[in-house]
Amino acid sequence: MAEVVSVKKDEYLFKQDDIAECMYIVKSGKISLVITNGTYEKEVAVVSLGQLIGEMPLFDKKLRSAGARALVDSELVKLPYKKLEEELLTMPEWVTSILRKLSEKIRETNDKLINDKKS
Repeated sequence: MAEVVSVKKDEYLFKQDDIAECMYIVKSGKISLVITNGTYEKEVAVVSLGQLIGEMPLFDKKLRSAGARALVDSELVKLPYKKLEEELLTMPEWVTSILRKLSEKIRETNDKLINDKKS
């Protein structure tokens, strides 16, 4: 199911609006999560050891809400959505509903951040 992927400093693991088929756990290194609007780019988070990235599309079935760029050479554990979706089916509907709502709120926050270039 899981495989380890490497990404070199300044390379993108994925870009905003990419189609998503997996999420990642940071095994080593640091990843910058960035949102873009044309040529304007804003860092919204830095993730490191043990943290998840790319999980939102698993819950809301939308494109990537942000890009992920390596700040240093990094390794990540890639977790395909297919297997995770099977696990979600075993959970009560209210759990997946909460997860979809949380994803929606994060997307709304990202939109506000990228449209407010003053900060």
